[in-house]
Amino acid sequence: MSIVKKKILFAILAGGQSKRFGGGFKTFTKISGTTILNQIIKTLSNFSSDIIINANNLDEFRNLNYPVVKDQIEGFLGPLAGIHASMLWAKKNYNNEKEWIFTVPSDTPFLPNNLLDVFLLSYSSDKDIFIARSNQRHHPVIAMWRVSLLKSLENELISNNSKIMLWVKKHRYKFVEFDDEQENNFFNINTKEDLNSAKKINI
Repeated sequence: MSIVKKKILFAILAGGQSKRFGGGFKTFTKISGTTILNQIIKTLSNFSSDIIINANNLDEFRNLNYPVVKDQIEGFLGPLAGIHASMLWAKKNYNNEKEWIFTVPSDTPFLPNNLLDVFLLSYSSDKDIFIARSNQRHHPVIAMWRVSLLKSLENELISNNSKIMLWVKKHRYKFVEFDDEQENNFFNINTKEDLNSAKKINI
């Protein structure tokens, strides 16, 4: 059994405060003449036109041609809050047409062109969460989440847990394996030093 692509909603998680980067919105930083966010959107657009952006400062993202979805549980609780907000938005706006939320972080500019293909090849109907892994390192924000987990996730956030893998391990999950040489495709930018390193990566 396989997933129908139209049942997937892609969500770029940009709801953080970029504290380690020194504040601001690192996703608007440019690499090779274009912003990190635009690079991510370009990659995801090859898979689908159904893309939303999770962000908590709506003014900064207002001019984008994609829906901007704010965390529904306040307190900057991290990616889990963004996943939760994306699930809620999908249920409200797609009337259960979307069964999966595919999330990527807003600070990972080099996402692989085969990202969705590898996930779809790894799909098994007995799992509810699929998480990217390369070179024995998992990337928990680059993942596909079954929308039916919404209530469980909401309860987790209300109980003040914001750790992704702590919640993931309560459910049926699977790592999606990428080739070791694709490690740089999952390089994420947390600091200004990371940004300088990213500018030296040639993919």
